[in-house]
Amino acid sequence: MRTAAPDAPKVTTTAVARLRLAAQGLVPAGSVGESLGQLDDPADVVRRMTALQSQDLSSGLLAVGVRARAGTASGVAAALASGAVVRTWTMRGTLFLVAAEDARVFVRLAADRVMRSASSRHRGLGIAEEDVAVVRKVAESRLAGDIGMTRAELFEAFEAAGQPTAAQRGIHLLSILSHRMVLVQGPLLGRQQEFRLADEWLPRADGLSGDDAVEHLARRYLAAHGPADERDFAWWLGQPLGVVRGPFAAAAADCAALDFDGRVLFCAPEVAALLDTRAGARTVVALPGFDELLLGYRERAVAVPDVYVQRVIPGINGVFKATVTVGGRAVGTWVKGGTPAAPRVVPELFEELGPTAAAGVTRAAARIEEFWAR
Repeated sequence: MRTAAPDAPKVTTTAVARLRLAAQGLVPAGSVGESLGQLDDPADVVRRMTALQSQDLSSGLLAVGVRARAGTASGVAAALASGAVVRTWTMRGTLFLVAAEDARVFVRLAADRVMRSASSRHRGLGIAEEDVAVVRKVAESRLAGDIGMTRAELFEAFEAAGQPTAAQRGIHLLSILSHRMVLVQGPLLGRQQEFRLADEWLPRADGLSGDDAVEHLARRYLAAHGPADERDFAWWLGQPLGVVRGPFAAAAADCAALDFDGRVLFCAPEVAALLDTRAGARTVVALPGFDELLLGYRERAVAVPDVYVQRVIPGINGVFKATVTVGGRAVGTWVKGGTPAAPRVVPELFEELGPTAAAGVTRAAARIEEFWAR
């Protein structure tokens, strides 16, 4: 682990939390300036974040919405319908929302490692190369000509071709085809997404690879997630530390360094410039489950105080609840209440908040309800 330079500013957990909040586009522009302020276009939000975890589709869509100025469900859906944003299995074998032009870069970096990790599971499910060839032929013939099909529709087609899809076999077949850049998930169809052929739906350019790709992604990760270090980036990208260390160092050379309890963290200079301000300290945001503010780093302690970990991640089972945050730190969770026609955000706070923060919670809940309504 690198130690911070003697002249690096020392930062507290509270400071790191609010700086990350600003870097992720979650602080109003009036507090941080236009360069860090929220963007209008959902596709630009995804590009700025580089990738947004989205194994739960509704949470992924909301993660974009809360980072967009006046973001709406229809606006995020339009970004998917246009092809500007796609959802696919990228790093760590997890589904992410990414800009269409970035999909090939992510998948190329992740595919070999993810597929090796899943190989024993594939054998247990009886998936051999001949089976992959069958479903690939089915997908390519059924989707050719810019046709979309939902997961259920593809499963039906796989079954008709003699390929079982029960017991997660179908999901793994789709993952394999996606890691081979045959399929990508695009427009919404109700609460489902359509699969499209990657070669028809994504830009053709192969883009960066190897160290060049890692350095490129490290620069963007630091811009949208910093303060963070090489271990955070390695975890986020799903790559060994040795693979990312050199490219990360090159990317961090243009960043500000901060001393966080002896660890050196890096962030964009404009984010570091907020250190001597109160920017973000009183910002209240309601976030979806699995949000990047919690999952974008190797450790969770900055965003989730130790005393609340079991309430945000019950049983430490990998399922992250939707949270209410003040200054980038969780102070509660929330659930979706009301009715299907009129859904409501129901906060479940862990502590009593002062009047200003309590009013902020009300506004944050209303912000999500407005996202759903439009």
